[in-house]
Amino acid sequence: MENPIDLNGFIQIAIIVEDIDVAAREWAELLNVPVPEVKVHQTVETTDPNIKYYGENYKYGLKLASIMAPQGFIIELHQVMDDNPSTYNEFIREHGYGVHHIGFAVGDRRDAVVNELVERGYPKRVEHFYPGGSWTIIDAEQSLGVNLNIKPAM
Repeated sequence: MENPIDLNGFIQIAIIVEDIDVAAREWAELLNVPVPEVKVHQTVETTDPNIKYYGENYKYGLKLASIMAPQGFIIELHQVMDDNPSTYNEFIREHGYGVHHIGFAVGDRRDAVVNELVERGYPKRVEHFYPGGSWTIIDAEQSLGVNLNIKPAM
């Protein structure tokens, strides 16, 4: 690749779970850390041009809990709250619960990395831009066994 992903940018693993409260407690006990707060993102239809699922506006609800390791690595737990088309429901339908994506911070090379992955045949599942950052889920399940989350920074 002309724009390879630096392994030092490996920052995240995101796991879709059936019951986030159970998963959060179990992960906390396993890692001997406090049980993470569960945040609820209600199902809201978005017309925001900066949030796309396969290039289209979409809506989904999600519960999210994050466990932060001292070195900055994060374990994210996701529980889907509705049946709307989303990258999470697509994953559950095809695979059941499990690791949805791994995340990499690539700095100011974000656009170059994402564009090269798309040129190599990996579709953009989700693209979300927000003030000060973005995240892009690249569909790499077929060849890599997992989706990629490409972010400029943590």
